[in-house]
Amino acid sequence: MVKNTKRRTPSKPAKPYPDFPLFAHATGRWAKKIRGKLHYFGPWRDSDGALQLYLDQRDDLPAGRRPRVTGGITVQDTVNRFLTSKNRLRENGELTKRTFDDYFKTCERLVLAFGNTSAI
Repeated sequence: MVKNTKRRTPSKPAKPYPDFPLFAHATGRWAKKIRGKLHYFGPWRDSDGALQLYLDQRDDLPAGRRPRVTGGITVQDTVNRFLTSKNRLRENGELTKRTFDDYFKTCERLVLAFGNTSAI
């Protein structure tokens, strides 16, 4: 006997209203194709949140820019806080200059690798 191993995908929800700018993607998220690339804005269950995220980013995405960070803490903020605390330890003599310089170089690499994106 052959078992049916095909997964059933939940049916896509209808748009909340006819002029809703996003479509329900098969991954369970609201999406929109902008400049030939799919962008996802949130789960089906949160159409209002997805719409708000789209409205926040709709000026940046068509222009080819990375969307601005609007909330949360950024990588740059995290690195700055870390280095400030380590600098205090260095000033108090609890940390050597060489160790602080190593921390600084590592933080520079982190910011270069991740950019100033949201950390959380």
